[in-house]
Amino acid sequence: MRALITASFDPVARARLERLMEVVHEDWKERGTIHFDGAEFAAHIREVGADVLIVEADLVHAEVLNGCRLRMIGCCRGDPVNVDLELATAKGVPVFHAPGRNADAVADLTLAFMLMLARRLPAIQEAFRGGDVRLESAADFLALYTSFTGFELGGLTIGLVGLGAVGREVARRLLAFRARVIAADPHPAEVPPGVALVELDDLLREADIVSLHAPLMLETHGLLSRGRLALLKPSAFFINTARAHLADEDALYEMLRDGRLAGAALDVLSDEPLRPGHRFLALPSVVVTPHIGGATVDVVRHQSAIVVDAIERYLRGERPRWIANPAVLDGRR
Repeated sequence: MRALITASFDPVARARLERLMEVVHEDWKERGTIHFDGAEFAAHIREVGADVLIVEADLVHAEVLNGCRLRMIGCCRGDPVNVDLELATAKGVPVFHAPGRNADAVADLTLAFMLMLARRLPAIQEAFRGGDVRLESAADFLALYTSFTGFELGGLTIGLVGLGAVGREVARRLLAFRARVIAADPHPAEVPPGVALVELDDLLREADIVSLHAPLMLETHGLLSRGRLALLKPSAFFINTARAHLADEDALYEMLRDGRLAGAALDVLSDEPLRPGHRFLALPSVVVTPHIGGATVDVVRHQSAIVVDAIERYLRGERPRWIANPAVLDGRR
C-alpha cells in the first residue's frame, strides 16, 4: 500500500503510518495549493501510485473516486464535506474523519474573544492607536478609566448555541470563570454539569454574550434570523467561531453599525477569505479574524493521530472509532 497525504500531518503520526505502508507527504501549506480540479487530482494520485488518500480540504468527488483505485480515505476534518460519501460508500471505500480535532483550539479562541469584548480591548486599542486619548490631567485619566470599564465573565450570563465538541469545551472553560452558562441544543450528546438547557429564543433574550457553536446544515442555515437577532439585548455581545451562514449577516452588521448591539467577534464570514476593506473591519466594536479558529500546531497533531488510529484499527479488522460511512463495514463481515 502507498498513502498520499496532502493534509498537514504530524511527524509522529506519519511514522506510525510508515510502519504500515509507503507514505508520500505533500503538505498543502507547503505546496500552496488545494486540489479543486478532480481530473488533475486523480491523475496525480495515479502518478504517485497511491491507494490510500489522506486530505484536508482537497475535493474528493466522482473524478477522483472513479478515476483511482482507493482502498481508504482519511479526511482531517470534523465533517468530511469535501468527500463524496455516497459514492465512496457505493465503492466500498471507508472514509475516516477527525471529529473534535480542533475543539480545544476553537474553544480557546472563543474565550479570548469573550475576554476581549468584556474588557473592551478593541476600543482601547483603537483609541490609543488613533491618537484620540488625552491625558493632560487627573480628570482626563479618570474619564479614560471610566470609559473603558468592562465586565468580569463571572458576573455574566453566557449563552451557547450548540453543545457539540466545541460548545462543551467552551462551557467547561466558562464554568472555571464562574460564569452562568446556558445553552440551546435540541439533541445534545452531553450536557456538562453546571450548564442549563433553555429554548433558543429565551437564550437570546437573556444572555450577555451569545456564542455560536452549531453545525451548519439545512436545519440550522439562517438559524439566527433577523427576527431572532432582534431578541438580543442592546448591551449583549455576539461571537461566531462556527459558520457564518448560521446567522443573518446583513442584520448583524446593521445592528452593530447602528449601536443596537454592544459588539461582536467573528472568525467566520459569508465572504471568505477576509480581505482589507471588509465592512465589519470598519466597525470599532467588532473583532474580525480570518477563520483561524483551528490554526494551531496542536490541531495538526490531533487530526493526524485520529486518522492514523482509524487506519490502524481498520487494517486489524477492528471497527474504527470515527468513520463517516460505517455502511462499508458491513461488506467486511
